[in-house]
Amino acid sequence: MKEHKGESRFRFIFWRTDFVGIAMIVSGAFFLLVNFKLIPASDFLPPRVLGIFFIMVGLIFLFFSGAGRWLTWFVIPAGAFLTVGIVTLVFGWNLFFSLDSASAFSLGFGLTFITLFWYRRGHWWVLIPSGVFIGSAAGLEIGARFPVIGWHPVAQLLCVGISFLVIWLYSVQKERMRWSLVVGAIIVSASFLYLLGILLARWSILWPIVLLLAGLLIPLWIAVADRRARDDR
Repeated sequence: MKEHKGESRFRFIFWRTDFVGIAMIVSGAFFLLVNFKLIPASDFLPPRVLGIFFIMVGLIFLFFSGAGRWLTWFVIPAGAFLTVGIVTLVFGWNLFFSLDSASAFSLGFGLTFITLFWYRRGHWWVLIPSGVFIGSAAGLEIGARFPVIGWHPVAQLLCVGISFLVIWLYSVQKERMRWSLVVGAIIVSASFLYLLGILLARWSILWPIVLLLAGLLIPLWIAVADRRARDDR
């Protein structure tokens, strides 16, 4: 019995190194790409040193998170340090507060919460901030590169809606979590209607195209429904 208690007491020593190994491989490949200048990096030495330091600290937190149980929450500081390290190394001081760095920060935090959900499937709520962060990253890039959409929160709504759909998809009791399916479907539909409204406001030629497609599809849908009803009889 004493051996069994001692074994359970020191069980946290046996780490799961699967994801940690993948993270180390990705980090090594990232540093190689930086050394070969395939990924741009800051020309100044202090941001490079601080970036590498933050990445190493993030890998240490990630290593301890592999022990499981409450140490799994170390994924959050690990993702934060890895994100700050990569942004510091790539963008440096001059572009640290730019739109691209803000997008990288949001993407890094979003991937952090997805990783936490991979470890702890029961904590479905972590997918909501993940959708918010990834949607913010996409929204910043869309706002900077696609003036037709601009800074309208279409991507944010879409990613948050998808996160609710993923919550329902991975839930064990789908009947109990049906509310997430309904919320996700409403938010995703609202995001597409929002995008359609923006495009219709910018391009007035889309109005007759939408009316034409509706005029063709609605009678076709009615005909298909009538045929199915006849077949059922």
